[in-house]
Amino acid sequence: MNIFQKTIGNNPKQTVVSDAKHLIEHCECSDWGENLVRVIDEEGNGYLVNKKTGKVRLIDSCGFLVGFSDEDIDFATLDKVPNSENAHTRQIEYANINRWDNCKKGLIALSWTLYPDGMYFADEDGFGMEPNNELTVYCIMDDDLNVIRPFTIVEDVDKLLKKLRKAK
Repeated sequence: MNIFQKTIGNNPKQTVVSDAKHLIEHCECSDWGENLVRVIDEEGNGYLVNKKTGKVRLIDSCGFLVGFSDEDIDFATLDKVPNSENAHTRQIEYANINRWDNCKKGLIALSWTLYPDGMYFADEDGFGMEPNNELTVYCIMDDDLNVIRPFTIVEDVDKLLKKLRKAK
């Protein structure tokens, strides 16, 4: 049974929980900065919860990125680089959805590893290693759980966050 029932308008990505405090107390939670908590429910679904507003956004479920529209992923950029297939399948195969740092000044960067570096596939003798770099993409969200910048390649996440936080 999904504990997140009431959607906000026509947006299936966000819901309001009548008692976010109860939810946070009864699921696996990690503090992700100002007002945000990462919650994993008993079925393994991952959510971001704004403790202040009670808004919730489904992030991942059963090893897949969910709760994000096509507009929330920069396919035009990702289709130009090798090993970006998981962007289309939305599979989370190599790492969970993580944060770059905690939510500060109302913004947070989420990271998604689409493909690991070539060492990931090597055995103890180095056999099976691939000649590639890790492909991790980032999206920027506000603490109201809206995507400000879609998942894409970001050269300097820290610099981008500083710029966006300053402009906010």
